[in-house]
Amino acid sequence: MSRTIDEYLAYLAAIRALSPRTVSSYREDLSLYEAACARAEVTPETATAADVRSFVAGLVRGGYASASVNRAMSAVKGLYRYLLRFGKASINPARDFETIPGSRKLPDFLFEDEMTALIDSTEGNDFAAVRDKALFETLYSTGCRVSEISGMTLAAIDLVGGKVKVKGKGAKERVVFLSGPAVEALRVWLSYRQARLKAERPSDRLFLNARGGKLTERGIAWIVERHALKAGMGKRLSPHGFRHSFATHLVGRGADIRTVQALLGHESISTTQIYTHVDIERLRSVYERAHPHASVVTEDRK
Repeated sequence: MSRTIDEYLAYLAAIRALSPRTVSSYREDLSLYEAACARAEVTPETATAADVRSFVAGLVRGGYASASVNRAMSAVKGLYRYLLRFGKASINPARDFETIPGSRKLPDFLFEDEMTALIDSTEGNDFAAVRDKALFETLYSTGCRVSEISGMTLAAIDLVGGKVKVKGKGAKERVVFLSGPAVEALRVWLSYRQARLKAERPSDRLFLNARGGKLTERGIAWIVERHALKAGMGKRLSPHGFRHSFATHLVGRGADIRTVQALLGHESISTTQIYTHVDIERLRSVYERAHPHASVVTEDRK
């Protein structure tokens, strides 16, 4: 990896505050791009649009999915914006490249009765049961990413106001809301949490593991998988499934897509619009109430 790319990745981590996972992915993509440039006997600083086109074509021929190709192009475009900004390149050979269209996988989510069954599977009075119930209610109530839940601090919680301040991608802060059941579950959990804190090294995180330390993203994923099996879901479920269910249920009950976008912390509305697939019957009922000829269609269907 060249010094220039290392400096760019350090810039993404320190200045742009991108997550370690994103920076790692960009490192892989830019390593591929740098190797492609070397085969063409150029460097990223001297590459032309033809070199970028050859790189993209190589990824496609190599069987990379559209999403992977688009992510690589995002990394390359970002690199050139950085090089231009700091005077390390005079042109942006990736400027005119568009993203590759591809099929978009619908997110996995639970129906409302399935979510109820999953949360009910946490019933109990021991440390793990009380924590897991509060965890699931918070995941479902806020729609937060698992990284945001794992990093959530006690100071960020306002149980009286029923809200939480979270730090999302790019260190951007937003406010999400706690439902009545989430507030109730958290109130119970806080007393158990206090009893489990390490006196010599207390954690400021809202959710703790059995040893009194931070509950990690992997730990949360394991808890979700275990309860999904216990509740007889018949499907694999990740913590992200709570986020998808949160958005799906909001849209299905008529929430404005812009509101859902703000609650999820999406930068682009296009990312949120995938959730509009969820309730065709609701859309049909609105159509039948509003369209002048809909009653005719309704009668024909009967």
